Amino acid sequence: MAELLERAGRPTPIRPDPRETLEPLLDDLLRSLGFEKALVLIFDEARSALVGSFGIGVADAAVREVAVPLTNADDPIVAVLRNGFPQRVPDARVDERLDRSVRDLFATLGLGPFVVAPLRSTAGRPVSGDGKHAPSPGWETRGEWAGVVLLSRASGVTQADVEALVPFGRRAGETLNRQRDVELLRETSEAHAIEKEWLWWMVNGLGDAVLLTDSNNDIILENRRAELLFRASDEDSAGKRRAVWMNNFLFTASLSSWNLERGSATTAREVTLVDPVEGTELIYEVITTPATNYRVGMRGTVSVLKNVTDIRHIGEEIVRGQERLQSAEEEIRIERDRLDLVLRNVPNPIIVVDIDNQIISMNPSAHRLFKADVPTARANQHALANDARFTSFLAQLRLDPLLAKRGEIALTDPKTDERLEMEVSATEIRDSRGAVIAIVSVMQDVGRLRELERRRLEQVLFDSEKLAATGRLAASIAHEINNPLEAVQNALYLLERFVGTTVAGQEYLEIATRETQRMSRILRQMLGFYRQTEALAETDLNGLVQEAESLVVKRLRERGVQIAEELEPGLPKVNASADQLKQVLLNLLLNAADSMPAGGTITVSTQTGAGAETEIVGREAVQLQVRDTGQGIPDDMLGQIFEPFFSTKPGKGTGLGLWVSQGIVQNHGGTMRVRSRMGRGTTFTITLPVKGPSDARAG
Repeated sequence: MAELLERAGRPTPIRPDPRETLEPLLDDLLRSLGFEKALVLIFDEARSALVGSFGIGVADAAVREVAVPLTNADDPIVAVLRNGFPQRVPDARVDERLDRSVRDLFATLGLGPFVVAPLRSTAGRPVSGDGKHAPSPGWETRGEWAGVVLLSRASGVTQADVEALVPFGRRAGETLNRQRDVELLRETSEAHAIEKEWLWWMVNGLGDAVLLTDSNNDIILENRRAELLFRASDEDSAGKRRAVWMNNFLFTASLSSWNLERGSATTAREVTLVDPVEGTELIYEVITTPATNYRVGMRGTVSVLKNVTDIRHIGEEIVRGQERLQSAEEEIRIERDRLDLVLRNVPNPIIVVDIDNQIISMNPSAHRLFKADVPTARANQHALANDARFTSFLAQLRLDPLLAKRGEIALTDPKTDERLEMEVSATEIRDSRGAVIAIVSVMQDVGRLRELERRRLEQVLFDSEKLAATGRLAASIAHEINNPLEAVQNALYLLERFVGTTVAGQEYLEIATRETQRMSRILRQMLGFYRQTEALAETDLNGLVQEAESLVVKRLRERGVQIAEELEPGLPKVNASADQLKQVLLNLLLNAADSMPAGGTITVSTQTGAGAETEIVGREAVQLQVRDTGQGIPDDMLGQIFEPFFSTKPGKGTGLGLWVSQGIVQNHGGTMRVRSRMGRGTTFTITLPVKGPSDARAG
């Protein structure tokens, strides 16, 4: 069976069994001519030699050891195979034409004189690769097979024996041909059956429908997949039969249309059919190939139908998805350009870093800080230092569990070497699973804002000082004018009583009385012009101290002045005006800095209690102290510092700062004291009642 399968897979020459075919003939020949031994040698193409096959009167095992090489053209055995005529060898044991190993083997077999006769089929003759009738290493047969038979008798052989073997060779060839025809027919039938069986399995093993149509486009053969689409029985439902009829009609019409086209021998097209079971639309890719049966002269078409419904639907969905993706990409591009335009025009630095604190993106304002625009060594050094500070700052800031984090960092402008106080607002960006994928940081230059706020407050303080001085001056003038005006009013009153109402010019006296009364009202308004009307509210004194310090810390640092804090935690809030107290703190801090031209330290402390202040005894109070390490105030000036227009800095300032500050503190119901020693510094102590000024003072 394995041999038949092998032959069905590839064409192989049919070679009859030489023993089965020749043994009867050799038996008759041995009996009729009196030969005692016979050796059959068959051509072996792989070994390029005549190899022993079987023997009569000689053991088969010994015969199979015989191998006559075809390279020796003088060998009489090879010559018989070449020319096809029998030849006599008087004595194989001494014949020099034979190979030495062959002579020794023949001597062992007891083979002396013998006759060599050719054995070959009549379908062809042995030829060499170059077409000449001479065996060679490239020697091949264009027939079924070839060989020789060696016949021997102990009494010797004659020329008559040679002539008698000529008809034997012809009969042997005819016998071999008949046997070959029988074997060929049998093996061809078996191979055809096997090939047909394999072809059936091959066609039905495909996942695609395969069918063969004739010249009229009628289906001749089809595999099982095609039967599901194009064949229905009477037992099937009417719907299925209708779908099968529709498929046959659609496919036949399409095939007829395709046959009219001029295309390649193998062409791929598409046809739409109906699923006989589900009733849904199916799309098939059809590959058609013309076919011809040369035995009967019929022409047809082999069609392979591949179901591409899902592929087409997927392709359509991919196209739609691609269109949606392109649209989304366009929207993203527009949005990205818009965002990039916004970021480029935002003055605040914006930096995006990944989870490893590596910068992913930044706007031009941030690029100026972290990537030096001017490629100088100093600028690059500042940029690297800024990057290191920001990375360290961000690592500490990420320890905060809040999603949005805020802090401050000091950077240096690589272009101007200016020190920048930046407030950083960092927000974590998380994915759908909650993992942090990036951090967006927005920086704000709070140093400049604080400088602007400080200048604004200084201007407000300066304006307040001028307003207070003007108010105090106006109040003094009004007070001085009011006394004689009261005397004039009394005199007019007495004069009116004395002269009565009948005297001439009485109307002028009334005019004078009315005008003096109007002047009195104006003076009373001037006296109340500087009365404070600020709204009071609960104020965190510690927070107010830190806010005031942040406004002046940059300016003080440039002058070599440091600020130290000794703030009592949990300090009670006071009922006060935050803006006015902030003016007082700014005034004290700036005065302290002016007293230390070579630098020094300002210590700001807060504590609970009124200390030794007798004016606030029995009331809950807090104290604020501002101490400096400056030059101090001389004793002869210490009693005048709270007077208006007095200044320890000739040619600088208005001399109203401490006077206004003391007025603000007193309006809050508090006190302001000063201690100073030359060369040891100055301490200002402010005591404020927690609940604000008393009703009497507030009114």
